[in-house]
Amino acid sequence: MNVAILEDSPAHVEWITKLLLSRGHQPFSRADGNSFIALLQQQKVDVVLLDWEVPGASGLAVLKWARSNLAPSLPILMVTQRDDEESIVLALNQGADDYLQKPVREGELLARVGAQLRKSQRGDASTQSFQVGRFLFNPEAQTLNVDGRAVSLSTREFNLAVLLFRNTGRIMTKDVLSQHIWGASDRKYDASLATYVSNLRSALGLRAHSGYVIATVYNYGYRLERLS
Repeated sequence: MNVAILEDSPAHVEWITKLLLSRGHQPFSRADGNSFIALLQQQKVDVVLLDWEVPGASGLAVLKWARSNLAPSLPILMVTQRDDEESIVLALNQGADDYLQKPVREGELLARVGAQLRKSQRGDASTQSFQVGRFLFNPEAQTLNVDGRAVSLSTREFNLAVLLFRNTGRIMTKDVLSQHIWGASDRKYDASLATYVSNLRSALGLRAHSGYVIATVYNYGYRLERLS
């Protein structure tokens, strides 16, 4: 596994490099955001670790660039000393998959990286059919059947439904949904996103009696919930 590391502390780079090499991973590190973006343009990587406060483009700026220019499924973890809630929320809203505060313990870092990689690999099977309750999706053919009945959705509505159903029970931020549907995280899509969610509720009968609902997480995103 190739791991890209944005970190300007030589001691931390040395520590994490030895840790990753000992587990059979290949680390690539840069000390400033600009050269790190250049690295990501040239080198295929499986996981990205970002410090926040570095020379050149900040870790947050690199995060925004990566989410606009690289595969949406690429796992990106912030590893930083910033521990205030505002920074954590900001990074997650901008597309970070996880947020770790320094100093990071070896076992926790490896476990978090491994968890994000497994999630990414599951996402690579995005063309495989899958079923959730009464809903059978075929992403490759862009078809959806509910109780054996074909349901017609627009391409964007279908892509939104796939993302929500693949992540049942998880909060999906507006930024993540916008990135997935429009290829960019921009709040200008909030109104359109709300319309698509409303259309899905109607087209798929996502009401309490059906066993599944799309819950709105105020000012943050949406979550598909399975009702017991």
